[in-house]
Amino acid sequence: MKRKRRLVFYVLLIFLLGWPLYQIYAMVQGTSEKQDAGKMLYQVSLFQMELLSSYLQNVDKVKDTESLNALRQAVYTANFTHDHLVLAFGDPSLSSLAGLPELMQYMLRLQVGGQRSLRSDEVQTLVEVHKQFSIFFEAYGKLLSSRLDINSSQSAIMAKADQAISELLRKKMQQ
Repeated sequence: MKRKRRLVFYVLLIFLLGWPLYQIYAMVQGTSEKQDAGKMLYQVSLFQMELLSSYLQNVDKVKDTESLNALRQAVYTANFTHDHLVLAFGDPSLSSLAGLPELMQYMLRLQVGGQRSLRSDEVQTLVEVHKQFSIFFEAYGKLLSSRLDINSSQSAIMAKADQAISELLRKKMQQ
């Protein structure tokens, strides 16, 4: 009986001393909990989409092709980060975008002829893209659930808006 008590005492003492030492060691080694890399990548991608959205909000004020440079850069970075998000999650409900590359092609086509004033129909096309992108962006903000899973219903809304952007721009480029 005395031996059992002594054994329990030593086990408890080792635990009480060992646990804090282990925590200190883990903190020094940098093995403390880290945020999920997927969540951080989503936050970066969301920021890029927000930046793109802010450029598209002012698209009706664009006067010439040179003014499209900042928008073109925002489209590229938003598409780039989204593609990496797709790769990171590997979720079948989240797919690459077709609308952003089409928007990039449309703007490049406008800029091929050099610096010139934009026609009203070209500005109107960009305004229509902004309308669809607003739907897309609202869903993008709700894409990641609290459990760090892709929200398939929001992904479906995004895909539909992306498809609308893509079809609109394809029609305009075929004219």
